[in-house]
Amino acid sequence: MPEQTPQGEEQRTMLSFTEAAERLVADGIAQSMTAEALRKLARDPASGWPIGPDDYRVVGKTRMLPYELLVPYMQARRRGRGPDKTQQRSVPTKKAGRARKPQGVPVTTTTDPRIAILSALNDPPYNQRAEKRCVPWDEAEKLLGAYRAAVLREAANRTQAKIAGVEDGDDDAVGLRCGLFIAEDLLRGMAEESGAQDG
Repeated sequence: MPEQTPQGEEQRTMLSFTEAAERLVADGIAQSMTAEALRKLARDPASGWPIGPDDYRVVGKTRMLPYELLVPYMQARRRGRGPDKTQQRSVPTKKAGRARKPQGVPVTTTTDPRIAILSALNDPPYNQRAEKRCVPWDEAEKLLGAYRAAVLREAANRTQAKIAGVEDGDDDAVGLRCGLFIAEDLLRGMAEESGAQDG
């Protein structure tokens, strides 16, 4: 039996806008939904938003809404939305042979491993088994491995710059260069191991 509140009514399921959007999709109530779309409905006085100011709860800095009040509203709203599938408009066909050619050289994009870690930690996916938002262990290991490899490569690049800065006139320049070459080689090897091990 659900827990009773002091007022004698059942405890409601309180979710953030993000969690509510994800759950609407998971429950099959909406094909796609975002937290921003729910916020937009809540702000629009003409939308008929069923949740009043007293229904919200604030946990930390997050405004939580009762999911039980949202579901019937979204189910009723779902009916009659979107284009009429029975009356298909005739769509002009595209002319063949007018495909656009790409301009310039394709650019490869890489994500800084530090940014990847921060992004994953900022908005981790919901884990059904753990019943909380967290980064999966395997993904976390890969992210940390990529970060470790990037730090080691950066150190190897700095070592390479030091090698170029050693002048021939310095005492023991040959020994210093040898040591720096060995250090650079070790750092690059460790970076490759770190990237291959976790990536």
